Amino acid sequence: MGEPSINVGGSVGGSIIGGDARNVSSHVRDVSAVINKLPASPETENPGIKELLVQLTAAIEVEPNLSEDDKQEALEQVKALAEAGKNPDEGEMKKRAKGATTMLKGMIFGLPKAANLVEEYSKLLPFITKIFGLG
Repeated sequence: MGEPSINVGGSVGGSIIGGDARNVSSHVRDVSAVINKLPASPETENPGIKELLVQLTAAIEVEPNLSEDDKQEALEQVKALAEAGKNPDEGEMKKRAKGATTMLKGMIFGLPKAANLVEEYSKLLPFITKIFGLG
């Protein structure tokens, strides 16, 4: 009896140059697509979940103190908030929102206090948690 053989096939492709930036841009597009499905707030001076998450996404995207991997992880949490925002009163969605806000807090409050994202998140968090009845 001969030795069993294993054949592995396939291909790997992609660009190393600028790969991370493209991934963040791709994540931003994915998150924006989910956010855009949320209803806009009827009151211009009282932002809803859609407007709050648009602001948070923009702040994450331009934060120089976050690595590309951290930006992608933060955007995943914003996406979870957007998905939960479709039905913010449902128990499972509240749980999902609580997990996402906790994860974001951990990432963001590890940044220097002068970071724009820390300031932005501190302003937005009370409104986001209120929408989900977490505050």
